[in-house]
Amino acid sequence: MAKIVDPDQLNQGIEVVIDTTGKTLQLLVAGNLNDASPGATSGVTLQALYSFLKEEWKSDDALNKFKFPIQMFTKTDGQFINGWAFEDAQSRQLIRDAGWAEGAVPYAGIISLGSFDSTTDQAYYAQSALYDATPSNFDKTGNLNEAVNIAGLTSYIKSFLRIEGKVYSEYRLVQEQGLASLEPVLYRQPLANATDISITETDTNIDTNAPYTGMKINYLAGEGFEAAAATTYSIGDVVRDGTGRWAYCTGAGTVTTPGGAYASFGGSSTWEAYSGERQIGASYYAFNRIIDANGGTAAEIYNWAQRQLRKATDINADDSTPAGQRSGLTMYGQLAELLAFFVGDNLHTRGGVFIDDFDVNSTNSLTFGDITVDGGGLDAITHLPVLSTERFYPFVAAGSLEFSTNLVSEPDGDTRYTMYFTTNPAGNFDSANAVIVKDNSGTDIDGQITAASIGFDFDFDNNVQGGRTQATEAAVTVVAQGLSGAQWVLATATITRSTGISIPVNANDERNYANPV
Repeated sequence: MAKIVDPDQLNQGIEVVIDTTGKTLQLLVAGNLNDASPGATSGVTLQALYSFLKEEWKSDDALNKFKFPIQMFTKTDGQFINGWAFEDAQSRQLIRDAGWAEGAVPYAGIISLGSFDSTTDQAYYAQSALYDATPSNFDKTGNLNEAVNIAGLTSYIKSFLRIEGKVYSEYRLVQEQGLASLEPVLYRQPLANATDISITETDTNIDTNAPYTGMKINYLAGEGFEAAAATTYSIGDVVRDGTGRWAYCTGAGTVTTPGGAYASFGGSSTWEAYSGERQIGASYYAFNRIIDANGGTAAEIYNWAQRQLRKATDINADDSTPAGQRSGLTMYGQLAELLAFFVGDNLHTRGGVFIDDFDVNSTNSLTFGDITVDGGGLDAITHLPVLSTERFYPFVAAGSLEFSTNLVSEPDGDTRYTMYFTTNPAGNFDSANAVIVKDNSGTDIDGQITAASIGFDFDFDNNVQGGRTQATEAAVTVVAQGLSGAQWVLATATITRSTGISIPVNANDERNYANPV
């Protein structure tokens, strides 16, 4: 059976019960009327019910003597009059394509535009902007066409469609349609989904396996996000000082000399380093949602983040340091703002989201949306940046050193590996001035052999060690050795503008070393 739009499909005592004593209208799931999901394909329009009642009031002498129940303003909105109302919640759940009022109680009709991937996909909504609010499921699954009670809740409603393995969709009706408030009328809003090809893990795997179980997110405090000025600040204000670093106001007061580092601001205010500051390339940027990826790849980070956004529990770890810069917000995942999205193979974070401790091989696959300085700060409802600019690292080559078993099996303290530039203006390998290659953080690629595979990264775009030309391929030599188990070995390779570089380091067994006690 389909949605009823023709009053001729309604009958007294079958689909519609009219109680003139109690002045109620009751719709029954009977005859031609059904309440199956999705709502777009069942129920009855308010216009059809109104038209049926007009015909009944005209032809039925028992009804004609009573005041009429409904006044329609348009085809899709009306109100009950003369003391009439629906008999029960089931009757209201059967109305389609309309909003209406029953006395002082308004109902807004919601129709979704676009297609749900499945008629069993369940959308839900929140009538409060608070992230610890209690959401409600829409009455039916699949594409929406039903009414929501908005009594006392006319300033906000947000719909969500977040299904495991599918692209997420959401809509803030009042804000995105520029409404002063919700009214008892019909609203159409985009809400659709489809298979998310970037989801490769199940909820069970994410909830129980590494690296996912070690991942977390912190929501930070902070407001303003402007360049420091000679003015008065409040606790929690965040500014960029004259050196390009970010600072958090810990004590309200004035700033008199904003041109230098925050430690020299002068005035009566006090400041400390902002915990959401992150360096990308040579510059520092501000973020207020920090994901600890626990060594995960871009794909793993996205799978984890999407899983968090369907949880009914608090996903805010709230354990960042210093403690005074924690937001303290209870952040139910199913109401939290979106965190990231893929464009091709590149993972982009939403505004204000940064990712720490990711797999170095994903460095070139990550783009971060910052809180742009002097960009209007944060939205009062969402706490998202009003203006966000995409930032990304200079290209970082990455790979791994793959060591033979005899090198790995020796005690760590008896082993060493070192990576040198094979040729370098300051000194080639096998000379007194040989230059050890530094990783992306500026640390020598040099250490004990603690695992069969040890990752490395290299600032391909900026490394100028020993006068080498940046953004050019680097010929390197890796030397490694054990003592009693593995001989000294040399391996050569070239670091190119790529990731996933593998350098095998295979040593012969040591048969001649001896160090008698």
